[in-house]
Amino acid sequence: MNIINAKQVTKTYTVDHREIRVLDSVSLSVSQSEFLVVQGSSGSGKTTLLSLLSGLDKPTSGRVFLKERDITDKSEDDLAQLRKDMIGFVFQSFHLIPSLTALENIMFPAELKRDPAAREKAIKLLQRMGLDKRSGNFPHQLSGGEMQRVAMARALINSPEIIFADEPTGNLDSANGRAILELLLENQKISRTTLVLVTHSNAIAKMADRMIVLQDGRITSEQ
Repeated sequence: MNIINAKQVTKTYTVDHREIRVLDSVSLSVSQSEFLVVQGSSGSGKTTLLSLLSGLDKPTSGRVFLKERDITDKSEDDLAQLRKDMIGFVFQSFHLIPSLTALENIMFPAELKRDPAAREKAIKLLQRMGLDKRSGNFPHQLSGGEMQRVAMARALINSPEIIFADEPTGNLDSANGRAILELLLENQKISRTTLVLVTHSNAIAKMADRMIVLQDGRITSEQ
């Protein structure tokens, strides 16, 4: 079963009366529990593609379906609910809330869903990430690798069906990057989560079920 379908998706922006086409008629299907890597040079449209597939942004033309539901024209409230219910995000820049502790950052998405087990789930994820002794620390008191582990735990707390990861190891040294990747892949295998990951790393790409390459807003190869 395909959990993600993009049909002839195009995204354009107008800058100084000039149209810039970031994505150009991209069609893509992703199967349930598949690990898909997206590669391409800077400016090829990778991040834009993730934004459209996850409902963070809307295409200029074309349609996006999640679990056969057309999300293209849904309201922002509906999209926000859908993201809470089925999507987790891991970014290169960790996007942690500075005024919240590590534990509180992880709990936050579950609290938005009014999950009574939010704290218990967050504590278990902290332990799984090896951060149980850092639960009371604020982001500025954590290393880059620790912040990315917190961000990943936050992405997992609502047991999402899909995780979108945009260069999740890009700001980390090789050891921390490898640890984060191992945690993502472990979760993908155990939970049968669909993982769509943007990376420049050929080593990571070789671990994927499938890889696509974007160039100038088009898919130029798939393997």
